[in-house]
Amino acid sequence: MNAIRTLSRPASQAIRTASIKPSLFHTSSVVSSGKTIEATDKTFADLVEKADHPVIVDFYAEWCGPCKVLGPILTKAVADNKKVTLVKLDVDSAMDIAQKYQIAAMPTVFAFQNGKVVDEFVGMRDRKFLTEFVNKHGDRQ
Repeated sequence: MNAIRTLSRPASQAIRTASIKPSLFHTSSVVSSGKTIEATDKTFADLVEKADHPVIVDFYAEWCGPCKVLGPILTKAVADNKKVTLVKLDVDSAMDIAQKYQIAAMPTVFAFQNGKVVDEFVGMRDRKFLTEFVNKHGDRQ
């Protein structure tokens, strides 16, 4: 019965599915749209270092209490600013990248522009600071 339902989908659904742009889902062509993306050691370079728009990177760890508080506030600030992308990187899963950027404390947040670090802060910050940080870098375009 499920197979019959699958085969008898209305044509309008097939058209909507076909109209989705695959480039939006390819890591090397992320559109800056206020999205939050989880990076890995394999996707970090494409998402951050090769990006053609401002990227905020949240270096965090699952065991870090302040990271769990900062993360949702930063995600909301980026969602409200469609000019930047937030990339989250679990440093325990990507130790080589954490070492490359000399991450010694968490949370650490970097702002990247044209693949280069242009600003950073370490530790918990309030909502106002985070919103201003995100907006400042969104305006750098």
